[in-house]
Amino acid sequence: MFDRASNVIKDGKKLSFEYIPEKLVHREEHMQRLEMLFRPMITDGRSCSAFLTGSVGTGKTVTAKRFCENMMGYCASNNKQMDSVFINCRIRNTEHGIIIQLIRHYDLGFPDRGFSADEMLRSLKRHIESRARPLVITLDEVDMLLKSSNKDLIYQLSRFTEDLKGNASVSMILISQDPVAEMLDDASLSSFKRANTIKFNRYTRDELRDIARIRAEEALIAGSVDDDVLDLLADVAKDFGDARLVIEMLERAANLAEEHTGGYISGDDVRTANAMIYSNVSQNKLASLDLKRKIALLSIARAIKKEAFVSITAAEKTYAIVCEEYDQVPRKHTQFWTYVQDMEKMNLLETVVKSEAEGGRVTYISIPDIPPKELAKNLEYLLESPISTDEYEY
Repeated sequence: MFDRASNVIKDGKKLSFEYIPEKLVHREEHMQRLEMLFRPMITDGRSCSAFLTGSVGTGKTVTAKRFCENMMGYCASNNKQMDSVFINCRIRNTEHGIIIQLIRHYDLGFPDRGFSADEMLRSLKRHIESRARPLVITLDEVDMLLKSSNKDLIYQLSRFTEDLKGNASVSMILISQDPVAEMLDDASLSSFKRANTIKFNRYTRDELRDIARIRAEEALIAGSVDDDVLDLLADVAKDFGDARLVIEMLERAANLAEEHTGGYISGDDVRTANAMIYSNVSQNKLASLDLKRKIALLSIARAIKKEAFVSITAAEKTYAIVCEEYDQVPRKHTQFWTYVQDMEKMNLLETVVKSEAEGGRVTYISIPDIPPKELAKNLEYLLESPISTDEYEY
């Protein structure tokens, strides 16, 4: 049952959100900034801190995890030692829960109940001192903790180093979608430095393509995904700038490709995967198109078939055939291009200009949000319905 060899996926774990790549693309500057901020901890054992802020899918969590793993590796190779604890505050969103997880880094059998917060903090302090090494605490989605008025814990942890004996110290990395400094009270903020904020911007379209390409190289069998499919993945995700979205779509498209056992991911696999997650195409939006634009969009859907893109020249050839089918006079190139631009503004399709090998530049059209076959069926149904008398012509 589970013994069938995969035709597409080589290592599915590399498509997991939990996977931490050895090298993070387009986050090198963020890694360098963290290295600069935490250098005093490595060289002098001093307490350090950093705020990582940015929207979902911008690489905050994976950057923090990769940085901490790199620090651990550096220390091990230089006869130094350090500890690192990662806590997701959406899961552990109380003072009690966070302290328990910190203590269990040192004592897995520590009980859930029976101790006050002060008693647990004293226990944590003893553990840190006995290890006599730096500890880095990463609190992911820390805004969930701060919004629940558990700000005193942040203050206490940030001041831990002042009371520790020996070579022990406590450093912190706080991760949030919103600027953390604005959520801390004055007492807590005094323990941190505002200049230690590292902003994570949304990924660009080309950056998302690089992420999809590298994950595909690591996770998929060679030859199972081509450049057009990578372009389509990036085009779908670019409005969100979300690496998680492009990775999730790549995984779903790969699983869909496994079902048809062709050994490669098609444009339709990407569109179907996207439709499972998010789609800009609705029946109401299609119904709002006038007759000319419905026919133009149907032509593009038929021309593109299962490919990722179709040239505007090829689409216009199909357009002429579809116009004849529906007893319409095909419009000139300029008007057809106007239809395409109008529908791009409605997020029904996308265009991109590509340089050809033989020279020149050609406009290509993609339909990222729905398989063209399904789109064509929907449009054919609408075109078979009676046309409203107030439908305008161009």
